Amino acid sequence: MAQVKKQEVRDALLGGAYALFCKKGYSRTSVADIAREAGVSASNVYVYYGSKLELLYALYDPWLRGKLTELERELAGIDDPRARLRRLFERLWRDIPQEDDGFANNLMQALSTAGEDEGYSRDLLRWAEDRVSDMMRDCLPPERRRLVDHSYLAHVLFMAFDGFAMNAALRGPSRRIEGVIDTTVDLLLGEPAPTVGD
Repeated sequence: MAQVKKQEVRDALLGGAYALFCKKGYSRTSVADIAREAGVSASNVYVYYGSKLELLYALYDPWLRGKLTELERELAGIDDPRARLRRLFERLWRDIPQEDDGFANNLMQALSTAGEDEGYSRDLLRWAEDRVSDMMRDCLPPERRRLVDHSYLAHVLFMAFDGFAMNAALRGPSRRIEGVIDTTVDLLLGEPAPTVGD
């Protein structure tokens, strides 16, 4: 007989997993820990999620989509293209990797230990790359927009995001982040920031 899935059990699993991932990290959180936190048996976790990675994705996907949607709204309120581009990179590389007790680092931990059979999908990454490419395009003058016509640059930005997320979890925010952001903005705009008196 098929088991009936209950929303309150699903919610308890998500809540328990989120709390543990934020507190202990993905690699130090077991399915048994999640089950205990949710008040269910470990075997019951697999009724709802095929793996711990699938459970993490059920949390991470809406979390990241929410962060990028929030960022897009914030950028819409910034008129100066340089300031808007700079804010994009501040959020992507400095702020989001540290938010919610470094929740982004959980995905790095998960993917570094995932097997081929665990069903990793690039759908979220592709969506995020397209979204960030659009945000960058809106900051660039028309003659520079070709730099983000494909999601190649956004792919590199998310590789950097992964590195900043890992660094934030290990050592806190990068001390070089401001210089990295300024250099990236200058490269994209094709000119250095104006200095006072220019």
